[in-house]
Amino acid sequence: MQKTANETQILHGKTVVDAIYSLQNVQDYENNPLIEALPPILTEEEVIEQISVFPPFNEKERSLNANYRFHCVQRLFQYFQPFEKHLDLEQRISRAIRQGYLHRNPMQKEEVMRIHESYQAIKEGKFLKSYQTETKRTAAGFTLIGLSGIGKSTAIERVLSFYPQIIKHHEYQGKPFIFTQISWMKLDCPFDGSLKGLCISFFAELDRLLGSNYLNKFGSQKNTTDLMLQRMAHLASLHGIGLLIIDEIQHLSLSKSGGSDKMLNFFVTLVNTIGIPVLLVGTNKAVSVLQSEFRQARRGSGQGDMVWSQMPKDESWELFVEGMWEYQWTTNYTPLTSEFSDLIYEESQGILDIAVKLFMLSQVRAIATGEEKLSKQIIKQVANDSLRLVRPMLKALRSGIPSEIAKYEDIRPIDIDEEIEKYKASIDLQEKIRIQKKIQEQKRQKKEQSLLEEVTLQLLAMDFEPKEVQTALKKVFKKFDEDIEKPMVIKEAVKLLIEKDEKKDNAQIKAKKAKSKSENYLGRLMEEARNKKKSVHEWFLDKNIVKQPLDDFWEEDDHATLVSNSVS
Repeated sequence: MQKTANETQILHGKTVVDAIYSLQNVQDYENNPLIEALPPILTEEEVIEQISVFPPFNEKERSLNANYRFHCVQRLFQYFQPFEKHLDLEQRISRAIRQGYLHRNPMQKEEVMRIHESYQAIKEGKFLKSYQTETKRTAAGFTLIGLSGIGKSTAIERVLSFYPQIIKHHEYQGKPFIFTQISWMKLDCPFDGSLKGLCISFFAELDRLLGSNYLNKFGSQKNTTDLMLQRMAHLASLHGIGLLIIDEIQHLSLSKSGGSDKMLNFFVTLVNTIGIPVLLVGTNKAVSVLQSEFRQARRGSGQGDMVWSQMPKDESWELFVEGMWEYQWTTNYTPLTSEFSDLIYEESQGILDIAVKLFMLSQVRAIATGEEKLSKQIIKQVANDSLRLVRPMLKALRSGIPSEIAKYEDIRPIDIDEEIEKYKASIDLQEKIRIQKKIQEQKRQKKEQSLLEEVTLQLLAMDFEPKEVQTALKKVFKKFDEDIEKPMVIKEAVKLLIEKDEKKDNAQIKAKKAKSKSENYLGRLMEEARNKKKSVHEWFLDKNIVKQPLDDFWEEDDHATLVSNSVS
């Protein structure tokens, strides 16, 4: 059934579609508006195409900051790879809804009379075990039992997504037909474990879907379970409920419900009296709730039980791992090998929820530790650290011994958010430290720059040379840490500048002395020349202070002769 945008409404927060009736290929389903308003029956290929979920992935995301990639990793929760059992589940639900509507056709007189009879019973406060209006009941529900984390609830939700939950009817075959159809309704068993609590959940869920007030009208604790069942039956017909799913039935308590016999009667009455298909979903712990007699009765009137155990290590497992393995957000991609596939199976024992979470947390650890690549060591470390609570159960499954497996009625789920937060806290701490160091460095540089400017101005005011001041301050800041105070900076800089000035003065004094000594020596020679009655020039020649006039000439002549001879 296709809906256009203008045919979709929002009622009390729920999507409501207007009924569009389609021709039926199965003769039994003709002239029934509740069946004709459902989506068409799908082929296996269409189911696979619509039920599969492969979330988007972009390799560029591998270069994102670690905190962003932690968010990307959680996209794996959307990943859904269908198998043969999912196709079987879709077919069972499809048949259950349609078969349940067969003899609840609101266009038939018998159904209208039955609803009226139920209404009268409610007004009189009675519980009808049988109706005067005889009609054949075709409700064909079934039971789905399996380990926690095996994918039961996810698979059911994926199949139910094919069916619009609330369908609004206005006109059928040219006649007014005002009817609100609920194609399916899902309840979670209350944690208090009572049957009455389950009935109250039914009224509360109807109120949530329709905005009604059934909980206040019919959900009083004063009412007996039988009276509540009568009202549930009436409302199921009044609103055309196609399938009732009761999840987590392992929460029901035999003691709080009055024992196994009372609970058995409740479920039998639920199917027979309400007259709609009921899908019971639970973990292995629910086996004690669903007595063998009840399972046998369901096989006679329903579609039997579905038992989902751990996935065997076969082609289906390889298909599942290959699809999952492509979603890697570590910087470096790790190709899938048979060793990796075997390791994931060994640590998860074919429980898909554990396998996905193990793969996710292994990536998180690789990112958090900076290794940025999946490895067998990382997967084993995560299995040891994050699967501690389920390790005894996995060990029992690994043994394959029924008595060992029976010790654990349920597999405890892994809190993925809690595990990711552990690694995220490590990343956040490292990031906070890095940011804090950066802030401290900026503060230090700012403080140093401010101090440098102040001290420079003060030293320049003391008539020190700018270049010398700059050199001295660099030496001071290099020698001392960032906590050095201004007085100390000035003291050390002045000390360096004074030492440099003293060295400079000493050098100048030495130069002056050397010059003075040179000048005194020449003066003494001049005095000697006068005493000897000789010219100063002649006396300087004798003392080799100046050269002989022809020395340079002879040196040049000798050089020319040497060159001439070499050429010859």
